Amino acid sequence: IEMETTTLMNVPMMGTITTSVKSYASDKSFKKDNNIEIDKFYTRMMMGGNKRNGIILNGETKMRSVFDLDEREYTVENFQSIIENNGIPKTKDITNPFSRDNRNNNNSDNEDSDEDDNEDNSFKILDRNIFTDKDKLNGFSVKKIITSFGRKSGSKMITTEWITTDTALISFVLEKEMELVESYKGKRSNASMFMSSDRMIKSIDPNYQYEQVPGKVVKSKMENFNDDGKSAFSMVWEIKSIKKKSYNSNDFVVGKKLKKVENFE
Repeated sequence: IEMETTTLMNVPMMGTITTSVKSYASDKSFKKDNNIEIDKFYTRMMMGGNKRNGIILNGETKMRSVFDLDEREYTVENFQSIIENNGIPKTKDITNPFSRDNRNNNNSDNEDSDEDDNEDNSFKILDRNIFTDKDKLNGFSVKKIITSFGRKSGSKMITTEWITTDTALISFVLEKEMELVESYKGKRSNASMFMSSDRMIKSIDPNYQYEQVPGKVVKSKMENFNDDGKSAFSMVWEIKSIKKKSYNSNDFVVGKKLKKVENFE
């Protein structure tokens, strides 16, 4: 299965950051090619330039390969050595430009969990609209949902999601990646995930009663507005295409022109 996704992030002052990902999944392997483009020069300099990299998880050889196409380098680590390191790869994570070094932050998922504990300033669920009419999006039949969250200060976050029940191919790709990551006791990178309204609602109020829409999200738009109603941040994640194709072993190998290194600098 081949799946193409894009993430478009717009941050005031920093500009637009576009991440294009092509994922390949077979019965025993998974590969992800990343292409990260940053439009503003100073932001691009601060983040070390545009990026072309990726990762291969081979369930047959039990090997995890990470490659950097710009530097023409790659590293290889076997699953057993990762298991012995508490599920944390020793290889520097270059596939997510916003991540901290995964070798030293195995508890990073919990570090920010206490942020915004002040109840007066925390998000509250404002409303949720589920549109009954179905639309077409990139070949999917979808239903649209808009969920609004707000703070007492006046700032808001609005999420718009398009959900499909045609989930077989999407599930195969996502579950294959998770299966291989879990086989070395690891956790899927936050770069492979996005904030859905369901996750947001449950994090705010686990007991909140609302109608859930079955299926998979194929497009998600999140907009943050400050106290004055001005856009403070926006992000759009979207599945551009997904298709079955004949198995090609070349989809799951590192390019021959790349040099093997112990780790990335």
